Amino acid sequence: MTLALPELFVLLRTLSGHTHHTNRLSESYSNNAGIMNYIDPKSASVGCLVGLAVGDALGAPVEFCRRDTFEPVVGMRAGGQFNLPAGAWTDDTAMALCLADSLLADSSLVCSDLLDRFIRWAEKGENSSTGVAVGIGQNTLRTLGNYRRTGAVKATRFGAKADGNGAIMRLAPVPILYWQDPLRAQQVAVEQSQATHCSSLSDEACAYLALVLTRLIAGQDWNDALAVDLAAGCSPEMQQIVGRAWEHKDRHEIQTTGYVIHTLEAALWSVAITSSFEEAVLLAVNLGDDADTVGAVTGQLAGALYGLGALPAAWLTGLRAGEAINARATALFSKSRKTFQI
Repeated sequence: MTLALPELFVLLRTLSGHTHHTNRLSESYSNNAGIMNYIDPKSASVGCLVGLAVGDALGAPVEFCRRDTFEPVVGMRAGGQFNLPAGAWTDDTAMALCLADSLLADSSLVCSDLLDRFIRWAEKGENSSTGVAVGIGQNTLRTLGNYRRTGAVKATRFGAKADGNGAIMRLAPVPILYWQDPLRAQQVAVEQSQATHCSSLSDEACAYLALVLTRLIAGQDWNDALAVDLAAGCSPEMQQIVGRAWEHKDRHEIQTTGYVIHTLEAALWSVAITSSFEEAVLLAVNLGDDADTVGAVTGQLAGALYGLGALPAAWLTGLRAGEAINARATALFSKSRKTFQI
């Protein structure tokens, strides 16, 4: 059963006395736990969406590749299952752009409009990096087909695949627009999740990620951004995520399947044990398997934490449609300022 908000995260306050546990890989990757986040909210907002696209593009060539069976990713490169040119991105970014456009059209999120945009992307290649939709998941295909047949704007469950990572991968536009209203950000995050995923785990993961991203954009440091109190009905899986059980894991214990909990855990872990956007995203995509989506979620977190200026210039130059992605994020941030009259 999907939990209603605000029951999911009932107390959006910083927890006192939270201790950071140094991961056993910290001798190789510096830990960012003590970094105070003084990034300008606009830079953090644009970094969040552009970071998503960069992580997607870096991970795309090694998507579906088993860990440590490929030449390590160090920058933009061509290839992969979809034979994409260097700097091209997949469904993660395309669906994020559809979500951005829908929120720019109506900040209340009209799910029928969002689903219509997903269909135009899937069928006509709108908001794709190459003019053709690539990487669309089976759950999303079934959901879009069901919407077309029935007009239902909430997904129905298609087995365990409903617990996939397709809703958190595209989330960035929501916290950018609602970074000053964390509760509303969580609500919209869940609504966009339910449009394609009938999964309480996806709902919870989206709500939590939205909260963390709003806090990072607002300038909170890493530890404060991650600290929340959970409602009693929250799933055991999310209790483990919020309790930061992942901090104690080694690389071989981090899984990068399409399961939403694995993806969120891998992204948090990748940011937590590194000290820059570049380190975090490269660590994430080189985990392999669902590398583009793990890269996209890591890119959202690291982009919001470090800001646009921390993204390597070569990656920004090599990113397909980078200016258009930047423009969407800038428009969302501008709309947020008008909404909250800053």
